[in-house]
Amino acid sequence: MSNPPTQPETIPPPKRRKLRSRLLPLFVVMALGVPGGFLAARIIHIPLVETLDTYRPSVITRLYSRDGRPFAEYAIQRRMMVSKKEMSPYLINALVATEDANFYVHGGIDPRAVARALYKDLVTGKKAEGASTLTMQLARQVFLTPEKSWRRKINEVFLAIEIEKYFTKDQIIEMYANQVYLGDVYGVEAAARHYFGKNAKDLTIPEAALIVGMVQRPAKLSPISHPKESLDRRNHVLGRMLAENYISPDEYRDAIRTPIVLGTYKDEAPDVGAYFAEEVRQYIEKNYGSDELYQSGLQVWTTLDLRLQEMAEGALRDGLHRFDKRRGFRKPVRNVIDEGIEPEAFEDPAWDDTPVANKPYGAVVTAVQKDHIEVKVGSQTLKLAKDAWGWTRKETLAKSVKRGDLVSVRLAIDVKKKTTSWMLDQVPQVEGAIIVLDVRSGEILALSGGYDFERSKFNRAVQSLRQTGSSFKPFVYAAALERGFTVADTVFDSPMSITLDTMTYAPRNYDGEYSGIITLQQALEKSINVPAVKTFMLVGANPVIDLARRCGISAPLPPYPSLALGAAGVSPLEMAAAYNSFANQGVYARPRYIRRITDATSKVLEEGTPELAEAVSVQTAYLMTHMLEGVVDRGTAYKAHVVPGGVAGKTGTTNGFTDAWFIGFTPEYTIAIWLGHDDPAKSLGGGATGGEIALPIWLDFINRIDEAKLRGTPKEFDVAPGVVQVPMDLKTGRRGEGPCAKVVMGAFLAGTEPSQDCNGGSVAVSQLPFYLQRPAFGAPGSEPPGVTPLAAAATSSTNRRRRLGKNAGDDFDDLVARQRLAQPGIGAGAREHLFERLLREVGDQDDRDLLLVRLRFEYLAQSVALDAGQVDVEENHIGCIRREDVVELDPTRGGEHGAPFTLEESAGELEHEWVVVENENREFVE
Repeated sequence: MSNPPTQPETIPPPKRRKLRSRLLPLFVVMALGVPGGFLAARIIHIPLVETLDTYRPSVITRLYSRDGRPFAEYAIQRRMMVSKKEMSPYLINALVATEDANFYVHGGIDPRAVARALYKDLVTGKKAEGASTLTMQLARQVFLTPEKSWRRKINEVFLAIEIEKYFTKDQIIEMYANQVYLGDVYGVEAAARHYFGKNAKDLTIPEAALIVGMVQRPAKLSPISHPKESLDRRNHVLGRMLAENYISPDEYRDAIRTPIVLGTYKDEAPDVGAYFAEEVRQYIEKNYGSDELYQSGLQVWTTLDLRLQEMAEGALRDGLHRFDKRRGFRKPVRNVIDEGIEPEAFEDPAWDDTPVANKPYGAVVTAVQKDHIEVKVGSQTLKLAKDAWGWTRKETLAKSVKRGDLVSVRLAIDVKKKTTSWMLDQVPQVEGAIIVLDVRSGEILALSGGYDFERSKFNRAVQSLRQTGSSFKPFVYAAALERGFTVADTVFDSPMSITLDTMTYAPRNYDGEYSGIITLQQALEKSINVPAVKTFMLVGANPVIDLARRCGISAPLPPYPSLALGAAGVSPLEMAAAYNSFANQGVYARPRYIRRITDATSKVLEEGTPELAEAVSVQTAYLMTHMLEGVVDRGTAYKAHVVPGGVAGKTGTTNGFTDAWFIGFTPEYTIAIWLGHDDPAKSLGGGATGGEIALPIWLDFINRIDEAKLRGTPKEFDVAPGVVQVPMDLKTGRRGEGPCAKVVMGAFLAGTEPSQDCNGGSVAVSQLPFYLQRPAFGAPGSEPPGVTPLAAAATSSTNRRRRLGKNAGDDFDDLVARQRLAQPGIGAGAREHLFERLLREVGDQDDRDLLLVRLRFEYLAQSVALDAGQVDVEENHIGCIRREDVVELDPTRGGEHGAPFTLEESAGELEHEWVVVENENREFVE
């Protein structure tokens, strides 16, 4: 039985037929496509080649500190442009050897490479090998898309030919090297810095080969993520360099044996100044646009001092941690076991194999014992004994944490012992801000708007408007100084209430105590509220607001008495700039971030210059500075008195302890500190005053500056021309001679210093005009022989009677010495306002009489000069006044007030020219 016939085997067609079938469409494409492509290239694409003259690929916008160090970058493509001279010759040779061996001899396309690639593609039936020259790759990167099609290839060919016509080989390879994508970055310079921590010109043979090897497949050949593949490709490039005679066999063998050693560029942007950088970024985007910011490679030279910025951020973080720890340890709120994760298997993306000191890290608790806990941080397991969490004031943490809890730890540095140790920590809930200004220029040297930019990008230094508390008081007193008041002037510190429309405002002092008659200097030093409000009312709301505006405060300022106590919301940056006006001898310097902006070709686009304006006179600025020095020397900022050199400043605390401030300045720096919660209604807690929590941060920062010797030899403030310093009694404002309560140095405009000593005697009568000396000396011939008029006036006490003429003379002596009559804008109306306002607030009859006597001669000093002789007054009489002026002085006119005093005719020898102000309980009181 024969086998059935089998089907004939299918015989493949001859190769010639297969090749013919493949070549046919190619010939059709070439017949139709080449002319069409050539025409399209001529009409559409070729003119674009000319734009390479001005073409600038997207490059990094970099922010530099004042000493030229970069600290922030913005880019879509991380790229840095360099010339061919700034590239290693090994890099250029590796590019040519690997990507285009005939680069220097072809005219844009390599015919042999095209033929070779075409043959392999036809044989394999797929695109197995490319034939693109470096010029063609440049054309594709700049003008075309990465799609693989014959149309793109044809355009690429003609564009490459045109590029070769317009540019030299060196220009082409330079453009290519700056354009090429190399993993996370673009261009060889950025790649050299990113992978090896050096400039492109310093690359070695194996380093250059590795970077060039990445051109083929950047993501798959990265030495960071694919070190083995990167090494193999590097060695291939080295082989090509050897084959093309760019390196010798010995160099090849050495390079092959060299391991891959990555590095970090020494000038890479430091991790500081994030809040500052964001302000600059917003400015550039607003004024130049997003394209310029992210693609044009702007170079922004800022005012930031990186050393001060690092110190400022450190001082603020440490201060927030100190305050937060004072409030106690908070139990963890997250437990990974509750999420189904074993602590040993938990991984935090923020963990770093090389932890940074004083930076908080999340840690997972793996074990809890009575005397210690164990936590995992990265690959480490740490044992934290009691000394690591002693700040919690707990004997054991067994009841506070449990296995699986997420806690915070920090690698602390002991500067004295030069050791580090891990400590249990917690991220503060309270926020803060710090601003450091250069006094003369107003440049922002350091700025931080919160604890951590990554946690919250809200910039509290600039964007928040917070009540300023007592830190606003200097503007009230500065406005008073402008209107002729002196630090020796006094107000009556007592409970008060003010009716405003249908509401009653009753300011109270912080400690609930009242000092009676007190000088403006002491009122500011002790930060007493009522005298500040009274001074505000004496000066008026508009002058205070006007002065604050001149000092740069643009925030809304309501014209109410509560403004004196900081009821208005102002940003910390504006407050810092306003205080800087006092430090800068009365000149307001607008805060600025930027010194200069250039484009990628170093063309200057913007040159920043200080914006200055006179805020107050140099004399007023110094008087205010000297008052604020008193706050440091004796007042609420006394902790800062140990700082060498001139230091002035003011604390601030708001109602309910919602905001705490300290703004202080030296001749070099103005530094503002603010602490509070983002919720303005949330209290910091009892006792959280500016002096207790903000001032220590300021001190920590200034101490860091001095340890680094960034201030040089600390200086004192320059005394303004026309200003004198004399001893004065802090309580009464009299000249600091005799039995004074507390003598301090007070600053005065020359001629306005106190002229009465603490005994009440005149110390400057001889300097007054003659007509003002007469009341002090009395009528001719009235004194015993051999006794000087002043001595007689000071010692005569027969029958416990006083010489009113002497007292009156001393009052005028004091007033005229203070140049009240010479101050512009201080008329009788202002004195009457002072008189009525204060009388209205004094309820006790005797106190009102004393207050009246205190104001009597100041009120009349605008138009009255005593020319009478002596007046004898009984001990129960406290003063006298001209009868002709009683109607002007009497506050009973109009029936608004009850009579605070009684009038009685004086001795007949004066022919009823004088009347007596009587008080049955006290003698004449200053």
